[in-house]
Amino acid sequence: MIEQRVAQGVDLVDSFLAVTGRGPHKSTKVLADEHRRAVAAQRRTIMRHRSRRAALRSQSVGGAVTAGVTGSIGVIDVLAGLAGSFVPGPAWAWFGAAALGVVVSVRGTRRLRALGAEPELPALVGPPPTLRRGAIGFAEVARFSAVRVQVMTLVPSIERLYPGAGLELHSADAEAAAPLTALCERLRVLDDLQRELPGSAAAASATSAAEVVRVRLAQGCSTYDALLAASATLLASPDLDRRTPDVLAPAIDAMLAYAHGLQRAADL
Repeated sequence: MIEQRVAQGVDLVDSFLAVTGRGPHKSTKVLADEHRRAVAAQRRTIMRHRSRRAALRSQSVGGAVTAGVTGSIGVIDVLAGLAGSFVPGPAWAWFGAAALGVVVSVRGTRRLRALGAEPELPALVGPPPTLRRGAIGFAEVARFSAVRVQVMTLVPSIERLYPGAGLELHSADAEAAAPLTALCERLRVLDDLQRELPGSAAAASATSAAEVVRVRLAQGCSTYDALLAASATLLASPDLDRRTPDVLAPAIDAMLAYAHGLQRAADL
């Protein structure tokens, strides 16, 4: 109960800051959370790959060392036996251990080669910076954050239906978001310049430059809108699998036949 009240209070404060322009917009917060989750997922992927590579390398090197040591001991035992010296154990046991070490080493080496280098993960783009309310480009930055949230929402649905299209949509978002986020960062820098040096020639130049950047960001948002429209059209396209009636019709017929059989048995 207390945690729910605290969460409601935090959401209320965030909403107030977003409305007054003193804090991040709601969509920016969603992007920040998703970015943290994506970064954590990539870190786990890299760590799993490194752990697997370290384990296979240990098998390869350890097996080779074991084969060399045990094989050498086996040869020494054979030579000692030929010289008439006392041998504490059969030499074939050492050779067997050497053969096992060779097998482990070869298998580890092959798996290490098959594992390859670290996977190339897509570059992750964080949320755009927050602009104060009334700044040039404030509406465009908020719109950019909103359309990115919608794209990220559509990706899982499209991946379930068409995995290739979902991956393409994710790649397109990662590629297009980087330059547009850079435009948002420029708007923030130009806004800071206008506020810190009001009435100066630098502030006037910053205002003109901010208008140019705002137009470019608006064009990028329009392109994102087209991407969202195409994604929505894709969700409405027919599935490649069988339709629901085709899947459920045999089960319905079987249930009806089973019910008819029970009714006939009850009448007997």
